[in-house]
Amino acid sequence: MRPHHLAWSVCLIPIIAAHGSFLFGLWEGVANECVPYVGGCTSISRAAREGNAIFLFRGLMMPVAALLVLFWYLQSVWLKQITQKAHFWTFVSGAIGALFLILYVDFLGTEGDFYRFLRRYGTTLYFALTVLAQMFSIRSLQQKSAELDTHIRRYLNLQFLLMVLYWCLGIANVVIKATGVSWADQSENVIEWHFALYMSFYFGLSAMMWKRSRFDWQFSVGKP
Repeated sequence: MRPHHLAWSVCLIPIIAAHGSFLFGLWEGVANECVPYVGGCTSISRAAREGNAIFLFRGLMMPVAALLVLFWYLQSVWLKQITQKAHFWTFVSGAIGALFLILYVDFLGTEGDFYRFLRRYGTTLYFALTVLAQMFSIRSLQQKSAELDTHIRRYLNLQFLLMVLYWCLGIANVVIKATGVSWADQSENVIEWHFALYMSFYFGLSAMMWKRSRFDWQFSVGKP
């Protein structure tokens, strides 16, 4: 498997896990029927823990956590090749975020306020630290944008656009919840589905960058 295949795995497996779990719930008759990106009838967590969908979600997302640690190691090595600088914090942020993904997935489906707190704690820090690592990476590449291949620069611009979307979604969520409108929970679910999808797209764009630059395992050994 080439490095860009690993990056595609980190992109596609979470998408398959979330949507597959929702469709599995529909098939079992335990999930609400709607388009979650529009209706917000369920969150990703709720869709994943309804019925037997939890086994599909856990079975796919646990390996993703390990792949994410490897991805951020490779990303930091790739960035070092381009910038001639170490990217320790990019790796650390992404790797710790992956550990919190394990915490979230492990306690998914458990009952009680304490376990609910751990799930929310895990998913919040997973998203926050993963996005932080993405921000570090984008900023490092932007500083060398004039030296980048045209296609890689285009993919970088798309990653930056995703980052703008993250912030817009986050601000919208805060504003809607602050207003206390009756549909705030549904709105939060809609935003969560979009946010998770766009966050996965980042890794697909990274895969195309790696492939374009011919990044391979033989160039991947070293300090981040």
